[in-house]
Amino acid sequence: MKGKTVWFLMVATLCAISSMMFCSSPAEAKAPKEVSITTYGVGSQAFVFSAGIAEGVQKAAGIKTRVVPAGNDVGRMLPLRNGEVDFCIVTGATGWFVSHGTGDFASPSWGPQPIRMAWRGGNLFVGFYTRGDSGIKKLSELKGKRVGQIPGSTTINNIIQGGLAFGGLTLKDCVVVRLPSHGAGGKALTQGAIDFYEFGTTGSRPIETAASPHGIYWFNMDPKDKAAWKRFYEYCPWTEEALVTRYAGKEKGIKPFHALTYPYNMWAWDTTPVDTVYAYAKAMWDSYDLYKSRHAELPKWNHENLANVKGCFYPYHEGVVKLLKEKGKWTPAHEKFQKTQLDNEKKRMALWKEAQEEAKAKNIKVGSEQWGQFWWNKLVEKGLLR
Repeated sequence: MKGKTVWFLMVATLCAISSMMFCSSPAEAKAPKEVSITTYGVGSQAFVFSAGIAEGVQKAAGIKTRVVPAGNDVGRMLPLRNGEVDFCIVTGATGWFVSHGTGDFASPSWGPQPIRMAWRGGNLFVGFYTRGDSGIKKLSELKGKRVGQIPGSTTINNIIQGGLAFGGLTLKDCVVVRLPSHGAGGKALTQGAIDFYEFGTTGSRPIETAASPHGIYWFNMDPKDKAAWKRFYEYCPWTEEALVTRYAGKEKGIKPFHALTYPYNMWAWDTTPVDTVYAYAKAMWDSYDLYKSRHAELPKWNHENLANVKGCFYPYHEGVVKLLKEKGKWTPAHEKFQKTQLDNEKKRMALWKEAQEEAKAKNIKVGSEQWGQFWWNKLVEKGLLR
């Protein structure tokens, strides 16, 4: 009898273990205790609102965030690609250059990359301006005028060239002034060393220009001029047209104007663990009321903008897709958007290989200035810029 009891207990135990193995639900993945984010330098608005988000996330989910400033786009993206950090917060312009392998990312070691949106933030509004007393009223009137270019700053240089193209001009029609930095460009405009520049419409440099004795004049980019916008997008395909309502000089009676916009995003790589991205995105979702007051731009890092794909040319990370589906925000339109971006990514990567072979046959060195233009033209030919 005793042997039967022991045998019965052994069978019961094995059945219990089997039941636990096959019938219980799998344990949820644990959220990371700490993540790292690269972004712009200390003092930049991106660094400040990165810190604001970090504070809210820690209070809501207990996840610590280490914000790492870096000096240039490659320096911000390389640690993300290498898996040394989890996220990067930069504008959609940088995200576009990374995903398309252009500008600083047209080198042999880069090319089109599988970058992913880990959070779609608020929009950055950018406008073209001159001093209020310059007498220049249209972008087409910049012929023979002094315009700035910053060696090594592809985004800014392309935006400036796009502004000229909107007016039917190129750099060859103007006097090019080399500038050491973006901030120096805004300062040069205020001081009268150049006649035309671009900046975030609420940036410190335009505010200084508006406050100067010369005042500020923002160029209006007519949304009805489709030909002009087409020329502009050839230089700045990551942007969208927008009516600007927040800008330097508004308090002095300057009316709203049409210019361009593109979002600030938090980025991950396609290899960034789904659990990490999901946990951090969920923490941001839950902590919005905690971080939205930490910076003037943070109210726009909200739930609605997370699901807004306008002006975006890159897929969501699977961790964000999971969150949006849980929140009931993932729609058939999102599914179509995601498929389109993933398909375009594959096409760009395939084209990158083909273009290198063609360049080799034409004695074009990959990574050279000639290669950069050759690759850009290939993207245009295949309809893969936007």
